[in-house]
Amino acid sequence: MNLMQSITEPAWVSWLKPVTSKCCSCNRSLALKNVSSHKAGITMQEKWYCSSRCLTSAAQKEVVRLLQSRPRRGPQLSRMSLGLSLMSRGLLSRTQYQEALDEQRRTGGELGELVVSKGWVSESQVTTVIAAQWGCAAFAMPTYIVSSGIHIPLAILEANAAIPLHYATATNLLLVGFVHSVSYGLLSAMEQIIECKTQPCFVTPSEFEVERERLERERALLEDASWKEVVSNESQTPAEMAEALCNYCVEFEAEEAIIRRCNEYIWVRLKASSAKADLLFKVV
Repeated sequence: MNLMQSITEPAWVSWLKPVTSKCCSCNRSLALKNVSSHKAGITMQEKWYCSSRCLTSAAQKEVVRLLQSRPRRGPQLSRMSLGLSLMSRGLLSRTQYQEALDEQRRTGGELGELVVSKGWVSESQVTTVIAAQWGCAAFAMPTYIVSSGIHIPLAILEANAAIPLHYATATNLLLVGFVHSVSYGLLSAMEQIIECKTQPCFVTPSEFEVERERLERERALLEDASWKEVVSNESQTPAEMAEALCNYCVEFEAEEAIIRRCNEYIWVRLKASSAKADLLFKVV
């Protein structure tokens, strides 16, 4: 696939039935050999584009649309504060609660981490209470966890304090562990890009760190460059994002691009015959 070249190949050979594609930007048609392993142009959001010019124009419009969209929100549940929930379960005294609140106002941070650092409550107790607040289960991390096999950019996982825990092939269900709160924007982006169903649960901060470090080591071993992650934290206009996206499509010889909003990032997944890549553009 080469987006930088105009399409001048013969439409078909006489003994092959041609398959015609029409560019969703310029309406240009191209007859393609149905036995060819490579297709000119690229598919983005299930629409086909014939050239870099058409792809860049469409990508810019899609980025603008995503930037204007509102992040997905979950069900509006009435939740008691974490401190009050711990008090109601007899895990925290009123004096301890007030002391933790005062320190939180001075230093910031999560109240759960403050009470754990003081030794008043254990990590697992805090996680169990948070999970109950969100109507989810607290995941009991086994001693040895098998990789889910699902690739999510580390920058997205760290930004949302989330980790993929288990993928069930039979049901196409991905279990995702959170530390502080459920990010429905992340779950929505995962479902659309990975094409799976998701179910949230909760893990302790320590369990999250252990699994995050394991994922970092696992990614470092991908020396064959079959999967790459490119993160841009610089402020960019939609036009600049679209141009960068197109350039990466050419570099990776991508056949398909999927673009989604994931909270503070525009997440692009590029698919090629022999490799995949994730592009992240920070929304400033």
